[in-house]
Amino acid sequence: MDELQSGSEDLVKNAIKTKDGDQLFKPDEGFKALMGDDEDTVTFVFQHVNPDDDGTLTSVARTTRGLLSFGAVVQGEVSHGHQGNDTTDSIASSAHNKKPFRHWKPSIMVEKTEVVVNEGDQAMLQVQINGYPKPDFRCTFEDVPIKPSKKYKIYHENAEHILMLVIKDVRFKDAGIYTIMAENEIGFASVDIVLQVIRQKYPEIKTRIEDLSVGVDQLLVMSSEVDGIPAPEVQFLKDSKEIIQSDRLKINEKCPLYTLSISDTTLKDSGVYSVVATNALAQVSQFWCVYIYSKPKFLQKLGSDVEVFQGETVILKAKIESEPVATIAWFKNEFPVFPDDRVLIDDEDGFFILKLKNVVIQDAAIYKFRAENAHGFVEDSVRIYVKKAPTILRGPEDATVLEQDMYHIIHTAVFSIDIEAFPRPEVKWFLDGDELPNNISGLARIETDENIKLIVNEPTTDLSGMYLCKISNECGSVRTNANLTVNCSPRIAVHLNDVTIDEQCKLDLSVIVRGYPTPAFKWFRNDQEICADKRAEVRMENYGKHKYRAFCIINEISYAERGNYHVEATNKFGTAKSKCIVDVLTKPTILEANMRDMCVREGDDITYTIRAFSKPPPVASWTWEGELIAADDRNKLITTHEGEEFRLGLRKARMVDAGIYQCTVSNSVGKARHRAVLAVVRRKRDDSV
Repeated sequence: MDELQSGSEDLVKNAIKTKDGDQLFKPDEGFKALMGDDEDTVTFVFQHVNPDDDGTLTSVARTTRGLLSFGAVVQGEVSHGHQGNDTTDSIASSAHNKKPFRHWKPSIMVEKTEVVVNEGDQAMLQVQINGYPKPDFRCTFEDVPIKPSKKYKIYHENAEHILMLVIKDVRFKDAGIYTIMAENEIGFASVDIVLQVIRQKYPEIKTRIEDLSVGVDQLLVMSSEVDGIPAPEVQFLKDSKEIIQSDRLKINEKCPLYTLSISDTTLKDSGVYSVVATNALAQVSQFWCVYIYSKPKFLQKLGSDVEVFQGETVILKAKIESEPVATIAWFKNEFPVFPDDRVLIDDEDGFFILKLKNVVIQDAAIYKFRAENAHGFVEDSVRIYVKKAPTILRGPEDATVLEQDMYHIIHTAVFSIDIEAFPRPEVKWFLDGDELPNNISGLARIETDENIKLIVNEPTTDLSGMYLCKISNECGSVRTNANLTVNCSPRIAVHLNDVTIDEQCKLDLSVIVRGYPTPAFKWFRNDQEICADKRAEVRMENYGKHKYRAFCIINEISYAERGNYHVEATNKFGTAKSKCIVDVLTKPTILEANMRDMCVREGDDITYTIRAFSKPPPVASWTWEGELIAADDRNKLITTHEGEEFRLGLRKARMVDAGIYQCTVSNSVGKARHRAVLAVVRRKRDDSV
């Protein structure tokens, strides 16, 4: 022991002992450090322990390589009983007078105050808790208490004083400050541990692309929404080969949306497509099929029309491509053609063939080739002529109909012609010598090899007249005609309009009416019939096919002839009316004038009054010696009553007020004037006022 003590003198000289971190003990007071022979073992000896020394004792020694520290918890019991001869009493007294060492507050030791985990992993926060009595502990996250659950597990090892907080399936929202607290009756301790969560997410293809079918020469767009952290690398593949961008193939990457666009699709674009998303965690993919279809497409059409004679052979052929394979059909005048002894339907070297042997007149027709699959069809037609001039077997008949009336009864006229002609002739229709276009409203044409029809739907008087049908082919032509009579109650084509006219001018009213038979016209003013006289003229003239223009002309119209005018057009099928209002404007007329030449004395009051009428109402202006009298003149007051009576008042006439006064009433039609001379004489001094 002495040897160990002498070997460690240098170490002990520099050693200090603290109690509970604040009380200093010198080595010679009860603390020694002893070093063993191997120089790797140091023994710290606490001697002469008394009840005041219970607690945490920490020793620190300085060596050539640094500081050496050691902490120890001292617990013990010391007897305070009286010493006696009776050993039993001494033991009992000793047991009764035992005093425990002093308690100490909790302390928390932690290796990592910052823990980093990946999202979705498990995080473990571990500390060592010391204290006496055994401390109670609790955990919080951002000051919110943590309770054990499926997400949070708390493990406590009593022997090692280890506390472990386990957080399962860590999410990004779990990042933050976790606080572990320990508390006993002596004190309180806590430590903060920062949890950082690195976001990671397996790649996920959120958009499901279904199998696609599109036609050729179309724009095909395939979009896929891809998610993942870190952002995955995305590739598009076709038949397991990566798609390389080109003029037709474009890949647009705007995370999270990735789009593959194929313009002007071709049949070669059909196949199995996939999108592959890859990041550090995994790789996912999605597959779909693209089918490019094509409706039939002509590689060679039937060609131009064919002209043959009887007994010859005609061969029609066409070539197409399609996906899927098209169904082929031949038609004659829209009716299916079937093979027989003279008709052969075949395909050879990709050509589809229709062969007609020993052609007869009945073979003259329009032949149509039609190829169709599930995505569309194409058609081509050709006319075969077997020459024969047209012949009329039955001509059209005259027709009389009534134009649609007020009860909405619709009448139809049909001109039907039976013919025999090969090839099918060209048909032209004429109405009163003018050719009818094919798209004229109200006319429908039906033409077959044996019959020609012209249907006049909802005929009007404009469509009445003589219909001529001209039928011709390269071998000849023929004509036939029929008349269509359309009866119609009078219909107003152009109505009367309200008229405003100056007095003494010429009133000219006219209306356009159509109808058949020709209607009779009557004119009325305020429900009184207007008869022709020297000033009034009533007449009618033709204005086209079954159209008429009726006139009512009144010369030098007067104000008294204003009012409601209307015209009636009547035939045996009905009557039509048209109305208007005629308003006659007159120039002003002075009805009464209280304004005459006069001589007054200086200081007298004078009033001039004019009452006038006109339409529109007149406006009055007053002048003195040719100068306009202003409305704000203090000596001359101008007033108007009910738009017809106009006054000029002079208050206390002065010598300077003498002169010629004139009132002019006017409107848009004309004006009227009235004037008077005013003389003012000076009042004598002896004249009473």
